[in-house]
Amino acid sequence: MRNTLKTTLVALASLAIIPTVATASYRVGSPFPGTVTATTYYSSGTFHGAVDVSSGSCNYWGVETGVVGSFSWNVTINTTGVVCDGNGSGNQNEAKHTFANSHTFRLWHFIKDSDSYDRTCDRCQVGNEGGTGHVTGPHVHMQYDYQGTNNTSWYSSYTVKGEFLDRGETVGYVG
Repeated sequence: MRNTLKTTLVALASLAIIPTVATASYRVGSPFPGTVTATTYYSSGTFHGAVDVSSGSCNYWGVETGVVGSFSWNVTINTTGVVCDGNGSGNQNEAKHTFANSHTFRLWHFIKDSDSYDRTCDRCQVGNEGGTGHVTGPHVHMQYDYQGTNNTSWYSSYTVKGEFLDRGETVGYVG
């Protein structure tokens, strides 16, 4: 019994000297009112690893960045026309923020408008709902990844395919 107690105390004491890193958690809100059309897997069963939200209307006003907090957003525009049903892989417009832990939050497929530029903001508009890139219809793709590996845990307890979300309603948490 004494040896077990000693081992337990040593283990607890060792935990006290290991530095811990607190990670902030940031809420992600829906970029506009719409239905979740895909999450971890597409309807075909292939891996998707992100959340797609669609209002069902091309050029729907006001795609917001999603993550609540004042962040620096890098907006990359690969197409300037109103694209609703795809224009090829790699041609999607993108807004992204890279966190201190090197994870990246991305929004893809929106249409360029006067709000499509780099800046620091809290849930700023970056464009309108569109279908730039390799898509079959208008929506916004929200992805949280680390060096190209998609993290699905940020939304898995908060939203499901088929759910309707109001603008700003919680999709999940990142950070």
